Amino acid sequence: PIGERVSRHTKYYIPGGDVVFRVENIIFRVHRYFFTRDSSFFREKLPHPPPPGEFSKGSSDNNPFILEDTLKVDFEHLLWVFYNEKYNIYEAGVDVWSSILKLAHQWDFDEVKAFAFRELEQQEMPALQKIILYHTHEIDRKYLLAAYTELAVRDDPITIEEGLLLGLETSLRLAHARELARAPVFSGKKHGNPRSPINLAGSELDVLINRLFNLSLPDTITERPPTPQTPTGRGTPTGGRNTPQLGIQTNGTGSPVPNPARGGSVMKACPPFSSH
Repeated sequence: PIGERVSRHTKYYIPGGDVVFRVENIIFRVHRYFFTRDSSFFREKLPHPPPPGEFSKGSSDNNPFILEDTLKVDFEHLLWVFYNEKYNIYEAGVDVWSSILKLAHQWDFDEVKAFAFRELEQQEMPALQKIILYHTHEIDRKYLLAAYTELAVRDDPITIEEGLLLGLETSLRLAHARELARAPVFSGKKHGNPRSPINLAGSELDVLINRLFNLSLPDTITERPPTPQTPTGRGTPTGGRNTPQLGIQTNGTGSPVPNPARGGSVMKACPPFSSH
């Protein structure tokens, strides 16, 4: 029997499920199909049928597959991807998609990770938050051009607290970008004051950030309006649902995969993930 401190989840304890997970003090009963289909991690951890002589974990409430270092709320968000009652409508905020991205990255749900990434690209979030999120979960840094630029051109320099979150390398690159963006226009060799006006804008600023962070820019760089010196508080551009064609990169190899339309199958959109 289930102990006093352990209870079944009110929504995700599904009678027809064939695998039982325990997260914190909650028992989930769901379908192993989603886990072994989409995750290389769970294909190894949840063999079916179990090897001869082994009593498979996850077979019952008394023998659950325990997911350590996992929060109940994060696991609920991941299951929502598979059990969404609104079929192809997935509406959620940054916190939910960040939660899904975290577990998808941790357990090698590559295409769920791609789905979460695509949805995050449509959201507004502070530049600092976006940089840390994408770095932590190995999203290709070329998608951080706007976020890097925002921190490079804002009036205030990177604080100690921000530097600790960003890491030494990123903080130094941003400090260098701030100096070069403010360098006197009559001498490209001089460094500028971190609080002086920005002397680069548009494609020139894009090229500077690309060079300092080793990003890959599109083949054709289109001119864009000068970057405002006053930060907007938005770390990612919005405007429409047209996401560029993406390809997935795993273990140093990559292949392009078409992007589904918003709300389509979650199993086909794969962004390039980078370990840099």
